[in-house]
Formats: sequence, structure tokens, C-alpha cells
Amino acid sequence: MHDVIGEEIEYPFPLLIIAGKGGVGKTVVTAALGTVSAQRGHSTLVVELGGQRHLPPLLVDDPSTDRRPDNEGIVKLSDKLSWISFSPERLLAGWLSGRSMGLIADRLESSGALAVIASSVPGIQDALMLGRLRAIIDTGRFDRVIVDGPASGRARELLRAPGLLAEVASEGPIASQVAQAIDLITNPDRTAVLLVTLPEETPVNETIETAFDIEDDPGVALAGVVVNRVFPAEPPPKAAANHPQGEVLTTRHAALMAAHQRFDEELPIPRIAVPERAGGVVHPSHVVDLLHGGATTEDAHAASVQPEGTGPGAAEARDAVLGRRIVITVGTGGVGKTTVGAALAHRAADEGKKVALVTIDPARRLADALGLDALDDDLRLVYESPSGGSFHATMLETASTFQRIVRRYAETTEKADHLLSSPLSTQLSNSLTGMTEYMAVERLFELAMKDFDLVVVDTPPSADALAFLDAPALLARLLDNRIYRLLVHDGRKNVVSRALGGLVTQLVSIVGGKVVADAVAFFKAFGGMEAGFRQRADDIYALLRSDDTAFVVVTAPTEASLENAEVFVEQLLETGVSPDLTIANRCTPDPSPSSRTKSLDAMLEHLRIRHAYEQASLATFRRQDTTVLTLDELPGTVASLAAVKDLSEQL
Repeated sequence: MHDVIGEEIEYPFPLLIIAGKGGVGKTVVTAALGTVSAQRGHSTLVVELGGQRHLPPLLVDDPSTDRRPDNEGIVKLSDKLSWISFSPERLLAGWLSGRSMGLIADRLESSGALAVIASSVPGIQDALMLGRLRAIIDTGRFDRVIVDGPASGRARELLRAPGLLAEVASEGPIASQVAQAIDLITNPDRTAVLLVTLPEETPVNETIETAFDIEDDPGVALAGVVVNRVFPAEPPPKAAANHPQGEVLTTRHAALMAAHQRFDEELPIPRIAVPERAGGVVHPSHVVDLLHGGATTEDAHAASVQPEGTGPGAAEARDAVLGRRIVITVGTGGVGKTTVGAALAHRAADEGKKVALVTIDPARRLADALGLDALDDDLRLVYESPSGGSFHATMLETASTFQRIVRRYAETTEKADHLLSSPLSTQLSNSLTGMTEYMAVERLFELAMKDFDLVVVDTPPSADALAFLDAPALLARLLDNRIYRLLVHDGRKNVVSRALGGLVTQLVSIVGGKVVADAVAFFKAFGGMEAGFRQRADDIYALLRSDDTAFVVVTAPTEASLENAEVFVEQLLETGVSPDLTIANRCTPDPSPSSRTKSLDAMLEHLRIRHAYEQASLATFRRQDTTVLTLDELPGTVASLAAVKDLSEQL
């Protein structure tokens, strides 16, 4: 086991993909590795996905300085360090333009066909992104390419995308692109995945599962594991037993030791432990701290800020939220959104309500939080309160919900069977633009129509608060696309090719005839169901914006998380939806008083700095359009109904 990321890590792979559960610090680890690589003289490119721009502030002192991208979209930050952010919307158009098909790309984009391709061909955007990385590496311009990858579940999808696409696109220029992507990621001399986790039970579980998954399919090599935010690294002294924060210190260290033991036994690959920086990592100098073993160059202002605690009106806002029929929690990964949703459900059940808790997150975090082996599409009774209340839990299964909807709206049983037997049915029900989110709101609507007093929805981690809210409109826009309408509604022989002016022929030249034929067959089978989908979409739209629905923004008390929460609040307000409550989760309690033990006082000082840093961040977030409620960090991981109850009591 290594201790300092800057001193120990060296990797021979041209491409390193950083993956891990949301909120474990993947972006910070990416920044640290990029800085290390550049300092060692390697020409290094760090990559962000989804058009994100979180890395530059961690890599250069003044990211606002005008640094123009070159023709490839790459921005040079220093002599040895460059950065790029891939925008998924432009990958397909850029790929076509790079193959002298720019006119075709423009025509497809203006007609709407490009959006249909990107939505309808499973894995195409991920495969094109990997192909783009392969092209950059093949130029020899960079010694190292480090990708700030998606969260664990999406990382698996990303790495499996080329193989999935190869199954349906075996011809045309896209097939060669897929073959190159597969060759890149399955070559252990060229590509490896570095997993990032926290010394906590749930992230460790997910890390081990992810490791086995990506080694088995698609067969990508593992570079190692980074155990991030380690504190305390040493066992607390016996005097901790008599201090109010002693349990936190002891439990955290025990979790660290348990994590190391599990990795030793189940995942014996190189491992790096990175110490926690009490004041967070929001500046290049903080990244440098990590490279030197976590030495504290703490922000001076943080220590002087007095704690403010929960904002005014928090109890009233909480009661108002629990008085609605629907509560939707939104937030980025790693802030404890799932456990907060469970705590809200538990609290409502203790107040005598019958509650349904549904998670849309494909990871098993809700099952872990409740101490269950698994959850599926069926409602499962989790808790019965002495007050007569109860709560049930379920996990969205997109394919099952899609099948129910198809059978509800299909004109005949035979037509439903035909559509569901399509080779693309399962793939498109998961990958079609807006479909997963639409299935989620459809499941919400189903539960809202049952005899529950309250439905709590745990939405997927997202950087966009509107992804869930706009789901009905996204699907409606696809159904209104003129390419889709021509495919579905015009039954005259060869009329599609004539109406689109040869665009279908051009699609065949890009992705192959089989993909186009399968997609046309699927969409034709879908014809006649749009009215039912649209009517339900209108009903759901009205429900989500009614007084029956409350939105709760969940965040962590750190600068980066609160910045994301600000964006969420603004996005909701712009659509006319007022967030009813903001919950700052996992706050560090004030560790006063001091002890008489030097080693314990050093640990308490770390907590004191973290507490002050969090309060300073929260102080900048206070705003008039949302009420803030703070929840203290529990000593251990929320992995049982008893722990959920402890959290609910803070509410």
C-alpha cells in the first residue's frame, strides 16, 4: 500500500481512465495525476466528458486566462499539460466531418436525422468518444492521456459500448471505428482503469463489483485503486473514547482498516491511500498539497468563520415538504441523496403516513442503505412504524416499465409482442433520448395513483436538475421529429427514401444497413402509440409542477458541491419550480472541546478546520429562495434501517 499519490504512482499506459462512485473525488485524482505526469516531463492530456469544465481550476492558477483551443479542441495549459472536454452532441458530427462527410453531417443535423442516430444507435456516442481518444493517442502528440471518467455504472457502459455497437453495426465506416475502439481498450499495454473509492463500506462494495465487471467484460486492465480522503490514517488514542467526537474518529479508522482488509483479500492490485485535506480541494495549490502527503495549506478565512447551523425556517420547510404527495430529491453524485431520500421516507412513516420510496439510480445504493440484499421493480415493505405508518421501496427497472407501457398503449397484443421482440427493443428502451427519464416519471405516476400518502423519488446523480423534470418533453420532441414521423406514419413503398431525399441511404453508408433496418422496424412498430405517450406525458408534466410535488436539493457542505446546488436551484427557478428545501448532508459537528492528548488534539484540529471550512462554504450559499437544513455526518456508513432512522431523527 502506498501513501502519497505524487511519489508512488507511475503507469506505462498511454490511456488511463479514472472511474469510481459519484462523489469519491475522481476529478481531484485526475488533476493530481495530470499534474504529476506533467511535472515528470510527460506530455499529458487530461480529458473531461459531457462538456464539463471542472478540471482547469484545479490545474492552473487563473483558468479564466484566454487560452484558445486548437483545431482539435485541445487547450494548452502549460508546456507539458493540456486539456479537452468532449461534448457528446458534437461527436458524431465531428466524426463525419473528419471523414470528408461534412455536407452529409450538415444535412443530417438540419433534418433532425443526426439526433435520431445519436439516440437510436446504442453505444454510438461512447464508441465515438473512445475512437476519438484512439486517434489522439495515435498522433503521438501526448505521452499520457488521462480521462476523468463517469461514475462506476456509466464507466461500465462506456467501456462496453464498442462491443454493444459491434453487435448491431457490423458494416459501414462505423464498424471500423468500433473495431479500433475495442482494440484500444482491450489492449493492456495501451489502456487501464484506475478506480477511486472512499474508505467506506458502500463505495468499497461498488469498487470491487466494478473491478470484476470491467475485467470480465469487456476485459480492460486495472491499474489499481486509489483510496481517497483517508482520515484518520492512524488509530485514535484511548483518550478519544471520552471525547464527543471520539466515536467518529474511531469508526472512520475502523472503516479504513476494513477497506484495506477487503482489498487485500478480494482485489489484490496496487493501492494508493490519499489523505483528506480538511479544507477541501478547490485550487491548484490544494492539489499540490495532495502530492506532498496532504500537508495542510489550509484557507485562513475558514478558521475564522463562526458556525451558522441550520437556516431559519428549516423545520417549517421540512414539515411542508413531508405534507406533499410527492417529494423529488435531486443532486450530484456522492452527496448522500439516496440516504436522505430514505430518511425522509422513514420520517414520514413515523408520522403515520404510507410511503413509497423509488430509486431511479441503477446502482444498488438504496438496497445498501437499507441493509437489503437487493431491490427490484416490485414494491417491498421495508418498515412499519408504531404510529401505523410504513414505507415500501422499489428500484426502477427501465425494461419492465417500458414493457408495461407498450402493452398499455399498443393497439393489439400482437403489435405489442412484435415491438417487444425487436432486436433493438431492450437497447433502445435504455438508450433512447429521454426514455430512461420518461420511464422514471411514468413509474412515479403509477405509484402516485396508488393509495400512498407520499411518494419519495431518488433521482439518478446528475449535473442537470432538469433531466428528470424535462423527461416528458424530451421524449415528445423525439416523437415530433419529422424523420421519426416519416418512418412511422408513411406506409407507401420506398416513400421514406424519397421523402428524406436519400437520407436513409446516407444513414446506411454510416452505420450499416442492419442498424437502419432494425431501427426502421422498431419505430414502425411504435407507430400508433404516440397519443397515449403524449397524453401521459402531459399528465406527468402537470403533476410535477403542481402544489402536490416538492423538490429537495441535496448537497454536501463543500464549496464544489454547493456550487452545483446553486446551479440546481437556478435551473429549477428558471422553469418556474421553486425548490422547497436544500439539505446540506454530512456536515462535520463542531469538535470542541479540546483534549489533553497531543495526538487526539491533532485529529480534532483536522475536524475543526473541516467544520469551519464547511460553515464558510454554507455561509456563502445562504439565499432567500431556498431554506437550508443541515444534517450531521453519522459516525459510520448508512447501511441499515437503524442508521436510516438515526438520520431521519435529525430531520
